[in-house]
Amino acid sequence: MLVDVAHRRLDHYDIFLSQTIKDAEIVLGVYTFLTRLGHEVFCDWVESPSESRADVTPANAQFIRDTMKISDTLLFLDTESADQSLWMCWELGWFDGAKGLVSVLPVLPGGAAYYRGREFLGLYPYMELTNEGQLKVVRPVVTGPNGIMIYEAPNSRSFNTWRMRPEDPMRPRTPGYPSYRFE
Repeated sequence: MLVDVAHRRLDHYDIFLSQTIKDAEIVLGVYTFLTRLGHEVFCDWVESPSESRADVTPANAQFIRDTMKISDTLLFLDTESADQSLWMCWELGWFDGAKGLVSVLPVLPGGAAYYRGREFLGLYPYMELTNEGQLKVVRPVVTGPNGIMIYEAPNSRSFNTWRMRPEDPMRPRTPGYPSYRFE
């Protein structure tokens, strides 16, 4: 599969897949699933397998930045190895600040039934599969200052609706702050 898609740089991507090569098998499965749904997906080591991202260099950063500029969304593949990545947090921060449409695709450890976001990842919506096998974006549940869980409506929408209507990035709303700052 890697040979089939390598070196096919596009002018536009629906999804920038933020991931670590330590999860290569999971990443290829997610990449294949997303492309079979009809999405144009960028994954650096799938598209450019000869390039090394092992070192943080200005050239590597510029390549990633240029690709994020032509991507509609960033999908952060949250696995047990994600926190060891040299690039993932940087990609998330850059994309959040520049474009705003960031979501998390959690890979749950065995036996886990729900995703509760870890640290700052809990600020972003996460992806789930519908019963029909389609992607949906789910607004995270937050705890208010009085300890009450806050569920906001709409709580979810299809991935394509979320991607094409960025005025609501499905983040938790904060009283007193605008819900969306990107124009």
